[in-house]
Amino acid sequence: MDDMMHYYKTLVPFLGTALGEHCEVALLDCRIQKIVAITNGHISGRGIGAPMTDLAERMIKNEEWKSRDFIANYSGYTADQKLLKSSTYFIKSESTLFGMLCINMDTSCFQLISDTALLLGGLVRSSARLEGNGNTNSETFQDNVTKTINQVLHSLYQERIPEHFTRDDRILILSMLQEKKLFLVKGAVHRIADVLSCSVPTIYRELALLKEN
Repeated sequence: MDDMMHYYKTLVPFLGTALGEHCEVALLDCRIQKIVAITNGHISGRGIGAPMTDLAERMIKNEEWKSRDFIANYSGYTADQKLLKSSTYFIKSESTLFGMLCINMDTSCFQLISDTALLLGGLVRSSARLEGNGNTNSETFQDNVTKTINQVLHSLYQERIPEHFTRDDRILILSMLQEKKLFLVKGAVHRIADVLSCSVPTIYRELALLKEN
């Protein structure tokens, strides 16, 4: 199955390029519950190592993937409330779910065109989220802590965020996060340790060294 997941990893950049920069393509490894490949991550602000969304957790819990090969064209919302049109393909073998291939299309430009047309026609769009109301297949992408971490990672590595970070990498990342005062947010240290694949005590040691310098 690792060979199959590797195949989907190589498919991610192809799909991202073919579909265009308004489409995010992400591969979630359900065995570790993290994103292992992503293209056009600027849409949701996520990167490699980001956790699964609330909808992905529900799909695993209710075992919806056992009776379906994919779920297409449901709504998703980013941390800054952008509406996405999302689809998920289940990577599975018999009774085991190994991963999910997700495509999230930013519909902002289409909403702008629609709103402009309604305005010109003298009509007003309802402020309610009609697409999401009462729909269990509505997805919310990450909290502000994760978004800030991924913004820093993307500023350093663009789309080539490493799976493993050296100590020098960690110190640079932590110094940038410290400048953004992220460590004042409750739970931020544990989230950062998870993304950087190190322990919480390691984060505190590195922060202590940064304060001394």
